[in-house]
Amino acid sequence: MLTVQSASPSPALLPYIRTYVQREAHLGTRTLIEPVVARLGVMLEFEFAGSYEVRNYGSETVEDPNVISVIGPQGWRRSRLIIRGDIESLVVMFQPFGFHALFGVPTALLSNAGTEGHSLLGRKVSRLREQLGNLPTFAQRAKALDSFFLRQVSVPQSVDPLQRALHQLMAPETGLKVADVARQMGVGLRQLERRSLDYAGMSPKTLARIARFSHALRLRTERSLNWTQIAHAAQYHDHMHMIRDFREFAGEAPTSALLEIEPEHLIHFAMEPSSRRG
Repeated sequence: MLTVQSASPSPALLPYIRTYVQREAHLGTRTLIEPVVARLGVMLEFEFAGSYEVRNYGSETVEDPNVISVIGPQGWRRSRLIIRGDIESLVVMFQPFGFHALFGVPTALLSNAGTEGHSLLGRKVSRLREQLGNLPTFAQRAKALDSFFLRQVSVPQSVDPLQRALHQLMAPETGLKVADVARQMGVGLRQLERRSLDYAGMSPKTLARIARFSHALRLRTERSLNWTQIAHAAQYHDHMHMIRDFREFAGEAPTSALLEIEPEHLIHFAMEPSSRRG
C-alpha cells in the first residue's frame, strides 16, 4: 500500500492549486498498478526516492521518469503507473487553469504528456526540489511550497472574463453548452476554443465532458447512489452517455473502472471540487 498525506495550500493559493499530496511506499517484492485516467489540471511532481514506471496502454512503450515532472491534463486513460520498491514523491495538483495563471505556459503544450520540470520552469524549480528534499516532514514541505507559489502571485493578476465563462462549463449543474457560453460572452467559438486550449489544455467541449466524468466518479466514491442516479445527478442525457464517457476517459465501463481505482490513487485528489475563483 501507499501511505498518503495531503494538505490544502494557503487560502491565497486556492484559485490556483487544489492540494499537495505526498506518497510513500516500501513494497519489497510487491507491485502496484495505478491507471492514469482522464483528469483536468496540471501536476508538478517531485521524486525523492525511487521512481514510477510509466507504461502506455496499447503500445506498451515506457516513458523515462524525471526527478521533476510537469504532467499535463489527461484526455483519456493513456497510461498506468507501475510502482515497485521504495517510493517517495510529492505532487502539487493545480486547479484546471492554475498552472497557466501562475507560469504563463500554454497548457495545450503539456496535455497528455509529462515534461521534464527544469527544462520547462528553470533553475528555481530545481532549487525548490533541493529545499523540499532537505525538509524532514510533510508539514514543513507544504509550508515551503506555499512560500514558493505565493511569490508567484505577489503581483495582482487580472482574470480574463472568458476564463470565468469556461468555469461555468465545468459545473454540471449549470447545464450550459459551449455555444451558450460563447453567445453569453459575445465571442466566437474559435476564440473560446483558443482560450480554453491555453488555459486548460483542451477544447471547451472536452473540458466540460471530463469535468462531468470527474463529478460522476466523485459521486460514486462519496455517496450511496447507483449509476442511474449518478447519471442523472451529473447531468448526463442518459445512462448510456455516461457509459460512453467512462469507456473513453477511464478505459472501462463505470463499475469496472471503479474497481481499478484505489483510495490512494492521485485521481481522487484531482476529483476534489475546484475553486470557482480566479
